[in-house]
Amino acid sequence: MTLIVERAGLTTVQDYGRPGWAHLGVPHSGAVDRGSFLLANRLAGNERSAAMLETSGGLSLRAAAVVTVVITGADTDASINDQPLAHCKATLVRPGDTIRINRLLDGMRCYVAFTGGVRGLAQLNSLSHDSLSEIVPMPLTVGGEITLGATDRLATGLDVPIVPRRSPRLSLHPGPHLSLLTSEQRQGLVTQQWITAQDSNRIGIRLTSDALRRNKFPELLSLPLVRGAVQLTPGGELVVMLADHPTTGGYPVVGVLASDDVDDLAQRPTGTPVVLGW
Repeated sequence: MTLIVERAGLTTVQDYGRPGWAHLGVPHSGAVDRGSFLLANRLAGNERSAAMLETSGGLSLRAAAVVTVVITGADTDASINDQPLAHCKATLVRPGDTIRINRLLDGMRCYVAFTGGVRGLAQLNSLSHDSLSEIVPMPLTVGGEITLGATDRLATGLDVPIVPRRSPRLSLHPGPHLSLLTSEQRQGLVTQQWITAQDSNRIGIRLTSDALRRNKFPELLSLPLVRGAVQLTPGGELVVMLADHPTTGGYPVVGVLASDDVDDLAQRPTGTPVVLGW
């Protein structure tokens, strides 16, 4: 079963990532919003790590066979042949039909899963597009084909769609360098309002504030980074590591966000306020 790419837009192929290569400097990568990714595969009847499309819009696909599609993640202007495509519901697509993810209405990433999953030639055991290491097993180009696997599992849907949550406060757990901060600096992390910055991407979310103060820290050795690690820059901004984060870093890691909170933050558009709490 195949799909023809008519327009790729801001879209990459993602699975659950390529763990186990950090010692060689290769990020984990994979889906940024893991909760939405796992939900899409569950509804599509796929194994949890099956590859799918992660898109921020501008995607158009033409079906060359009967396929079943499920979309999750950000609220989306999506359609099949100009008829609305329902969120969190398995939908049958017939040969010649066109699937469009035009734009996101609220959020940053939509997940497009197909029953059987996207298939291709993996690199380091994954099909994930890694924007930091530039590992791209399946580049999406106009006219290119996306091959899907076969499965006998049943797809399903939800009566009430699940959209990414927007928690009033994200829980910040102490990081290995928290002791380098003064009590005033620690308090500032959770009392000032942070804003998601425009230069955020799959590598990390940058948080800025009107109350920024420059910081001076002793020279630090690079240490391993994990998804959700919160670095404090000399300029006073925070950088939260996402899927394509580097494997090591030299800025102080003052905290770590839980996985669900990383999903939440990754779906917040530029200019969205963020409040942290211990």
